[in-house]
Amino acid sequence: KYSLSRLMTEQTFASFDFDPRLARAIAQLNFTRPTPIQAQGIPLALAGKDILARARTGSGKTATYALPIVQKILTAKQDLETESVTKALILVPTRELAEQVTNHINKLLVYANQLVKVVNLAGQMSVQLQRPLLAEKPDIIVSTPSRALTHLEANNLVLKDSLENLIIDEADLVLSFGYEEDVRKILTHLPKIYQSFLMSATFTKEIEQLTALVLRKPAILALDDSKEENDLLSQYVVKCTEFEKFLFTFVIIKLRLIKGKILLFVNDIDRCYKLKLFLEQFSIKSCVLNSELPLNSRYHIVEEFNRGIYDYLIATDESELKGEQDSDDEQEDEEKEDDEASSDDEKKNGLSKHVLAKTKKGSKVQKDKEYGVSRGVDFQGVAAVINFDFPSSSKAYTHRIGRTARGGQRGMSLSFVVTKDLVEERKEVARGKNITDEAVYNRVQKQQEAKGAELKPYSFEKKNVAGFKYRVEGALKAVNKVAIKEARIKEIKREIMNSEKLKAHFEDKPKDLEFLRHDHALQPARVQDHLKHIPSYLMPRIAVPTAMANTEPIDVPFQSQKRKRGSFKKGPNKKRKDPLKVIRRR
Repeated sequence: KYSLSRLMTEQTFASFDFDPRLARAIAQLNFTRPTPIQAQGIPLALAGKDILARARTGSGKTATYALPIVQKILTAKQDLETESVTKALILVPTRELAEQVTNHINKLLVYANQLVKVVNLAGQMSVQLQRPLLAEKPDIIVSTPSRALTHLEANNLVLKDSLENLIIDEADLVLSFGYEEDVRKILTHLPKIYQSFLMSATFTKEIEQLTALVLRKPAILALDDSKEENDLLSQYVVKCTEFEKFLFTFVIIKLRLIKGKILLFVNDIDRCYKLKLFLEQFSIKSCVLNSELPLNSRYHIVEEFNRGIYDYLIATDESELKGEQDSDDEQEDEEKEDDEASSDDEKKNGLSKHVLAKTKKGSKVQKDKEYGVSRGVDFQGVAAVINFDFPSSSKAYTHRIGRTARGGQRGMSLSFVVTKDLVEERKEVARGKNITDEAVYNRVQKQQEAKGAELKPYSFEKKNVAGFKYRVEGALKAVNKVAIKEARIKEIKREIMNSEKLKAHFEDKPKDLEFLRHDHALQPARVQDHLKHIPSYLMPRIAVPTAMANTEPIDVPFQSQKRKRGSFKKGPNKKRKDPLKVIRRR
């Protein structure tokens, strides 16, 4: 077992003696020194060892298995002129992660893409359309377990004699998504001897069972990053009402109390659009990310967010409904409530039939089962994570806050907790009866204390933000159920169009992607223009960045400058014309 520290090594990628084409691609990606997990894992992988690695997202796990695989394939093709066969199968839990892994491998193959082919089976393309791709026998296949099993059982994909590497990325999430049986069936279609990699953020009993099935005398790489996480990540909690959640979010964003990109998590799709429409009332642009959007659009939104095109991304964390609940005995009753709540949400989240038919036939509620954003997806440069809705399990909390304070950068998380005594009956903000924030918060607190972390109270001076109360109330009244339903349908239609454009036109002209935006207002007619500006008398005494503090008050005249009173005066020598005489002359 190898215990790794987070300190960067003195070793460079040149010491691995990679193929010149691969080394050139690594240099182009600005990879200079390997991360600790790469420094230990790559030599072991090149030596043919099975590997079990535990490290959080952003530690360089993908390159740890991708680089050795590409190197081995390039070496084999250089030595012998062999026919094309599939040598590596990479299993991931979500379509988003499949897209990112494929993209990462393609970047490594930029100087060898004619020699080595990689195919992503986890996209929205049908099984029938994927057959010709598999007939060409790509060297590397990236897929979710369910889609890979479908092709193996249909004999579209035969790996019995060719597979050399099996990788299960985010293995703990693969199991929690209910793919355990699929993985077991996939193993029956594989040869007896092959090299395996299991990459996971946690080591659980289920992982131990999977390890026994897949790995043979593995090298165990354990990255101890708890100390670094505690040093770089500041965790704050606000106990408040549902209305105050909207009020405080508005204050944080409008007054720019947090600098940089913010990732806001909500628990269902309706809440996602409610928050977006609420921010629209104040002319604050944001993007939404949920399972109803097409895969191409979801991936493009994440890419643009990482590039800094958007500052605020509202993500619906639905993965926790698939097995991410806490396993404690005290959770049994709560899980039943959560199941009932989620089924109620699904009934409420129905959309018009013609929209649903475009994206998935035969389903009552259009949701992508292989969607997931709180785990695995590579969000970059996130300054803060706001848990607008508190997660329904301590596991989900850990995964959410793991989206910030990565790559040696500082970050913060801010969580809103609605305690039992603060539950409101107000229609415009009501979230339902089954609110478990307090119970989950207590478990999260114990979990973080065990890691040496602290959840600090973040207190807003209510007298300082009271001036915004009536504006927020007015904005919330405009965001009713009808507006949310209309917004969902409009967004899906628009993103279907965007998805088609992404698939066809932008393959030939990738630079045009820069002009395709996902943060347009969904209800521009309902936006009240006067809410855009904050009068000076409403500004609270809160430390605000200089850029905001120096802003001059905007004078909005009752009449435009062009329509001043004197502008319609007649000239001194002009006689009044009789309109009837003018008509007769014509």
